[in-house]
Amino acid sequence: MSKKVPCIQHVMDTSQGLNRHMTTRAAVMTGVGGTIGTGLFLSSGDVISTAGPGGAIVMYLIGGLIVWLMTTCLGEMSAAMPVSGSLQAYSTEFVGPAMGFTIGWVNWIGGAMTITAQVVASAIIMRDIIPNSPTWLWIVVFSALLFGVNMLDVKIFGNISFWASSIKLIMIVAFIIVGAGMMGGLGSGDAVGFSNFSDGAFPTGLAGMGAVILTSFYAYAGTEIVASTAGEIQDENKMGRAINITLLVLIGSVVISIAIVAALLPWQQANVLGSPFVYVFRNAGMPSAALIVNIVVLTSALTSGNYFTFACARYLWSMAKFEQAPKYFAKTNKNGVPARSLIVSMLFAMIGIVAQFVAEDTVYLFIVYFIGGANIFMYSVICISQYRFRKRYIAEGGDLKDLKFRVASYPLVPILGVLAFLVMLVVSLIDASQRTGIIVSAICYIGIYILATLYVKKHGDARAKNIDM
Repeated sequence: MSKKVPCIQHVMDTSQGLNRHMTTRAAVMTGVGGTIGTGLFLSSGDVISTAGPGGAIVMYLIGGLIVWLMTTCLGEMSAAMPVSGSLQAYSTEFVGPAMGFTIGWVNWIGGAMTITAQVVASAIIMRDIIPNSPTWLWIVVFSALLFGVNMLDVKIFGNISFWASSIKLIMIVAFIIVGAGMMGGLGSGDAVGFSNFSDGAFPTGLAGMGAVILTSFYAYAGTEIVASTAGEIQDENKMGRAINITLLVLIGSVVISIAIVAALLPWQQANVLGSPFVYVFRNAGMPSAALIVNIVVLTSALTSGNYFTFACARYLWSMAKFEQAPKYFAKTNKNGVPARSLIVSMLFAMIGIVAQFVAEDTVYLFIVYFIGGANIFMYSVICISQYRFRKRYIAEGGDLKDLKFRVASYPLVPILGVLAFLVMLVVSLIDASQRTGIIVSAICYIGIYILATLYVKKHGDARAKNIDM
């Protein structure tokens, strides 16, 4: 059996294993619902307005292909070694302890910045619902809300997340059905079809498409949860099916809904000051439907923010327990809440408040670009880890038949994955609008890796049993 292979056994022995208790249906729901959020509902406005309708569709298709390469790589490792803190465990084992240390901090910083992104996105939606209301006020309100919920009672987290995921999926399905009807003349009586493409499917050419490479990929940010969740499925033989179905539903939902938005909304009217999904209904004279969509998008942003608030506090606490962060953060209050870690994680949300006074119209996209830099780094390491895992697995006498899920073509898939992320990095550095976020991100993570290397040399291999972000 594959579990007897030394590299697999070592990962399982040095990490906390996960129970296989999820059904395929639950795994698909968690993977799709946990990934879809403001990256689709809000950021797509920037993609459509910058790349045009045809360019937006192409970029989301390319993003889907890239995320498939990465997710299948992680899926193979998750199926063979279902452990908590999987990204850190795999990078530690198959790249090196310093990289595992770095990935832990990349996860926390990326997650903490996602709190900021979701809070800012929520404020943008509220400003669209209540015009002229101050964005900074909503950032304060929602930051306090997330902090309060996680300080007082986190037991409701699971139920809220499940129902929010269900609502998001229902809305997407409903939007696709109603939107397709509107393209055929439903409501207005005039068949719009793809007439909005007649002004130019690619109005800004390759430059416009390159300028949204990070924003379009942000719709798939968090897709690693697809593979990690698959590792917990009851029937090991259904892991591959769960991963493939989840990716198919996820990519299909994103691309089809974007195609309908691009068909119904002139690309010149799209922006990130509101959801393009809302604009579609508002332009059609359906204000009630627009309000419902806004509420769903707001719910999506806040529940995502709640998830990352919950996870980041425990991630920092876990690293502190295993001496990968200051021991100060290893304390919990009388309710078992890692309050110190929670406070520090929430301080990142305050960045959004400060930034609102400096660059209100660009802060959200800057955060997206910064998170994009983290994703490029982390997802490249995932592909490298899978490449080295399979190589060691074979060298140690492992049988490919024992792997419950395998990448479609090894070593082509992990190599293409690394190359794809390298191209994404180069393109984002060429584009001036994305460059600053990537450079700041690179300085941050390279600095962490240097410190991690020095730490490992001094203290040896410290492995934290982390939770997945």
